[in-house]
Amino acid sequence: MKIIAYPFAGGSTYSYARLSREHAHEWLTFDPPGHGSNMRYPLMHSIPGMVTALLEPTLRATAGSPYVLFGHSMGAYIALSMLDRLHELGASLPQRLVLSGAAAPHSRVLQHHAELPHKEFMAWVADMGGISAEVLAEPQLMELFEPILRADVGAAEAYVDGSLREHDVPVRILLGKDDRIALANCQAWRDCFVHEPEVHVFSGGHFFLFDEIEKVQALIA
Repeated sequence: MKIIAYPFAGGSTYSYARLSREHAHEWLTFDPPGHGSNMRYPLMHSIPGMVTALLEPTLRATAGSPYVLFGHSMGAYIALSMLDRLHELGASLPQRLVLSGAAAPHSRVLQHHAELPHKEFMAWVADMGGISAEVLAEPQLMELFEPILRADVGAAEAYVDGSLREHDVPVRILLGKDDRIALANCQAWRDCFVHEPEVHVFSGGHFFLFDEIEKVQALIA
């Protein structure tokens, strides 16, 4: 089984290193343009654009072998949109779709955190967690990192899709009970699929998955 994963905002190939370590299945995390191994390419500002850029490597990776699609936060929207694209193309579909740390994309109050002034934006990023205080305190690192974060956050916040999906792919939704971004909308995910998804709620905030590694690993595959 392959786990095809897409990173959260500001993430890269290494975003899920702690999840993939000592896991029974092979993990492949794809970098959107402007991230990690694809830093030489311009950043993209929409989820559909990222899906188009990542479609070919996803098709290559999934050909001829069973797989799961997984993503956390922004990565959840890439995974969801990628499944839609694969379904449209008649490609082989995953054994499961696992969406973590994200609100249903038709149910959110539209926000514009990516447009905040520098100080307010970085305070919001710090409050979400996922980036160490040491990294946040390094001006040179953050000068490089902030444009990536802004592009990703803007893309995720602008993604709106109220489609009802009729495929037979089982869906699992993973959420942190203290996650202000996602939990308030957990019921709305049921409006996105003909076959009702499983919803699993964990203790913790937006990055609960790194506090519950074994349980999250088991639910992914």
